[in-house]
Amino acid sequence: MNELLKLSGLELAAKISKKEISPSEVLEAHIERIEQVNPPLNAMVEDDFVRARKLAQEQTEQLSKDNSTLPPLFGVPFTVKEMFAYDGMKRTGGSIHHKNDVMSWDATVVARMKKAGAIPMGTTNVPELGFWFESFNPVYGRTNNPYDLGRTCGGSSGGEGALLGAGATPMGLGSDIGGSIRMPAFFCGVFGHKPSRYLLPLTGHFPYAQEEFKNLKGVKYPYTSMGPMARKATDLYPMLKILMGADGYDQETLQNPQLEDLTQEWAGRKVLICPSPIFHRARQTDDEMAQVVRNCGKLFEELGAQVEELDPRFFVRGTELWFAALKVSKNKNLYETLMGPTQHLSIGKELLKVALGKGDYTLPNLIVSLGEIFDNGKTDFSEEMRALQKMKADLDEKLGEEGILILPPHPRVAPKHRAPIWSPFDFIYAGFFTTTGHPATVAPMGLNSEGLPLGVQIVARHMKDHLTISCAEFLETTFGGWQAPTKL
Repeated sequence: MNELLKLSGLELAAKISKKEISPSEVLEAHIERIEQVNPPLNAMVEDDFVRARKLAQEQTEQLSKDNSTLPPLFGVPFTVKEMFAYDGMKRTGGSIHHKNDVMSWDATVVARMKKAGAIPMGTTNVPELGFWFESFNPVYGRTNNPYDLGRTCGGSSGGEGALLGAGATPMGLGSDIGGSIRMPAFFCGVFGHKPSRYLLPLTGHFPYAQEEFKNLKGVKYPYTSMGPMARKATDLYPMLKILMGADGYDQETLQNPQLEDLTQEWAGRKVLICPSPIFHRARQTDDEMAQVVRNCGKLFEELGAQVEELDPRFFVRGTELWFAALKVSKNKNLYETLMGPTQHLSIGKELLKVALGKGDYTLPNLIVSLGEIFDNGKTDFSEEMRALQKMKADLDEKLGEEGILILPPHPRVAPKHRAPIWSPFDFIYAGFFTTTGHPATVAPMGLNSEGLPLGVQIVARHMKDHLTISCAEFLETTFGGWQAPTKL
């Protein structure tokens, strides 16, 4: 593997600014890797190599003249989840009803990466409508895991996770409502961060137009978070600083957010661990996943932290409360979204077509839509919302101002393709923290005996993103972080 593919975005930017390498050299190394790994992965669904090469050449020429005022990510390639608006590129959301939609503008987070000097290389695969934690859809097909092609890369930012895990991009943009940044990051052995709620603007996320974000206030769109993904932990915080803050469209974004500096002071800090959390309806944590959490606890104990084990039943109602929160917030259900411009969708007919391998929709979406049709019509979720707020307050009290919680991001390593349909609520290990607004970071913790990534999830109080990312950086230096797959 080209040595440039093992560096962080910041390391690449530093080498470029010192004229040790050119933006064109960095870009070509990554394009070559994409062309090598994408046929088996199906992770990048639309490339932007022509414009990327033109921009890299322009930056290379600029570098030869003047490099005194270079932006922080000058010449660093990145990729974009297909659910973001990206000028000149499709934003289908994996839906047949949007398969020809081409954007004429950039999502705010895409625009901010470009302004920081980064070079977009293309878009990456997602599940249909971004729903489900496997990335496959009727427009682009299925994406595979770089460590085992027979396993899922996760979703909904699955294409990002797969390309990052394969070493084909140093950083990418994801989004998260049910663990959609953190599960792909974990399954693919890289780093992913779901920021504190309202830290990053949502402007440009599927399916809304730019002006519509001015009216998506209150409970209509409260749980989705944009966020950075990277093969190196040290890129997360610089990306977060670039991406955060109001943009004039998303009215919920914090106007002038202030984050604290990173830290490596662990002595005396409260560290909660929960090796085997119990979530109703989700499967129990596999032993190897629980053990890496315990290993973290032992490490921080040796460093003088105040390590405590959280009651595994603390989150037992998490699944129920997550669904209640989304029920309260959404203004139309999945069935209505799935129909697209049509007036009626026969779920039975579509299920039969899926069984015959000719469906226009994916099985998980059809099953959920069918459930919505026969929903019992409950509209009062006030008790659940009170319970959710109490759980958040109780967790904050246990964390204190400067504590962190370490737990698994998922009950098992990356499952085989289609296996998640038999355990559909396992996403809640990561998904729960979108409803509470806590920042959460996933960090890889080596490979298991089958060569599949292990990992942990780090959680802190709202606006304490610096703590979860600091922990991820420390774990990277201690346990090695991302390891390139040997099968690609």
